[in-house]
Amino acid sequence: MNDGHGLPGAVMDERLRPYLGTWDVRRKIIDRLNASFVHFEGQAFVTPHQFEEHGGTTTDYGTLRSSRIYRLHSAPEHVSVYFPDLTEFIRIGKDASQRLAHQCGSDLYRGRLFFRNPDAWAEMWHVQGPRKHYVSLAHYRRG
Repeated sequence: MNDGHGLPGAVMDERLRPYLGTWDVRRKIIDRLNASFVHFEGQAFVTPHQFEEHGGTTTDYGTLRSSRIYRLHSAPEHVSVYFPDLTEFIRIGKDASQRLAHQCGSDLYRGRLFFRNPDAWAEMWHVQGPRKHYVSLAHYRRG
């Protein structure tokens, strides 16, 4: 069975339902490799099949429009998060606090998710590789 969005068997997970809708996002990135800070402010939109984020990314050099999109697939024990090319990024489980890891080439992404309540959640990533070394902390609040 295909959900019409390219993922087989996707069914809306009741755990995902409280997080559907629009979110205000603020993210701070501490770039240890370049000794700089990056700020993102925008909105995220969560549907049963997609996570989409749009906003402005500000560095010392100015502000650029930026976005990211992931596909979502609910399974009995987790929600899989896929890149647009449908390669898997992470799996989100049922716990309010979770540890995640993703190897992307020679870059290692180690993350934490904190689901405080249906109106607020956060993600934190430590990323390290040959050309990357940063920490990212994002807060999501109901829009």
